[in-house]
Amino acid sequence: MNKKRATAYLLSTLFSVLLLTSQVSFCEKTTPKSLLLTVYPDGFVLIDYTLQVDETFPTQNITVFGQVLEDLLVIDSDGLPLGYAQNDTVLSVYSLGTSEIEITYLTQDLTSKEGRYWTLTVTSPTTTYMALPSEAAIISLNKVPEMIETQNQQVTLLMGNGSIQVTYVIGVIGTEEHSQIVLTEAQTTITEIKKQNIIITEAETKLQQATEAFGLGNYAEAETLSAQAKDLAIQTNQTATQAQSKITEAQTQITNAETQQRTNGLNTAKNLLDQANTAYSQGNYSEALNYASQATIEAEQSTLSMTEPESFPFFEAFAGALLVAAAVLGFVFVRSRKNAQPETKQKRQIDSERIFREHKDLMPEEKQAIQFLVGNNGEAFEAELYDHVKLPRTTTWRLVKRLKRMEIITVTKFRRQNLVRIKNKYDIKE
Repeated sequence: MNKKRATAYLLSTLFSVLLLTSQVSFCEKTTPKSLLLTVYPDGFVLIDYTLQVDETFPTQNITVFGQVLEDLLVIDSDGLPLGYAQNDTVLSVYSLGTSEIEITYLTQDLTSKEGRYWTLTVTSPTTTYMALPSEAAIISLNKVPEMIETQNQQVTLLMGNGSIQVTYVIGVIGTEEHSQIVLTEAQTTITEIKKQNIIITEAETKLQQATEAFGLGNYAEAETLSAQAKDLAIQTNQTATQAQSKITEAQTQITNAETQQRTNGLNTAKNLLDQANTAYSQGNYSEALNYASQATIEAEQSTLSMTEPESFPFFEAFAGALLVAAAVLGFVFVRSRKNAQPETKQKRQIDSERIFREHKDLMPEEKQAIQFLVGNNGEAFEAELYDHVKLPRTTTWRLVKRLKRMEIITVTKFRRQNLVRIKNKYDIKE
């Protein structure tokens, strides 16, 4: 009987030790590294929270900001997803072997609105960057920021740790004063781009419409048209820069091929480059970019020219016969295939103005992404979009998710990639 009691006591003691060890091993040991809050006009806040963690701990308990977390993504320093479980404002992240955790998500729990006034409230364990919506005007702060700057009409704050409360309003649209500011900014942007000899006819037309609307007292319409004019000018300038860079690259590849006597196929590259230069001079920058890209590929694929063999009458006659036979066969083949030629993919005409009109809360980078898709026949791989907008991958991923949620785009799998496509409902009906 004593032996049984001793055994039971030993087992109980071992169980208690294991339980204590388990509790200790699952205790969090984290150090906040950075916190970025990007505030959207509709009250959503994009959280980008990075922490240093002890890689020997299997689980980290991390307090997050808000309870309702949308599009939650938890990754390690290599961008690989980590498993997690949420309990109210605490995330239990399974992080064994990981030294850094990045958490990104959207939440509406940090903002509240009363009349025209928005208030953002958060308690941060570290220094926090806050990017307010474009044209937001700060009404009050609960403490002095360590840094405040304005760039492209967006206010960015650097706040110390602890309780943070910021009250702001977004610029009052539709007034003469505000409309004049937006119109002037569009005029300045277009003037600066034109100094670079970039043709921006479409943007200038929009600006003229904005000026006319302003003269008639239609200030809200003038603001919308001014913003569209500015966005068009910036997008055109970006496309022109890309086209010029690709033209230079194509010329370099052609020169290299000539130096290496790779002349087979080089005439095709030269013709494409001539077409690219012509399109560029006419302001057709998307077309110029396409021609220059093709010219670069043709130049890279050019091959060495073969030495012509000595001429012999017999071989010349034989070669002539072969040419005649080939011509006859070619004619028959062309005739048989005439009705089987694949149709050229029709270029889509997309009403980008309608998109911007229906979704006035779009961020500048979202408008930039839409303009890129419009100029790319309405679709592009997500990787191409990432390269164009020059934003972190997680931010671009959030951007795509937000546009999808707004029913502007669709995202489908194509050859193991995500194909982003503007919905057909925005096509211009002929």
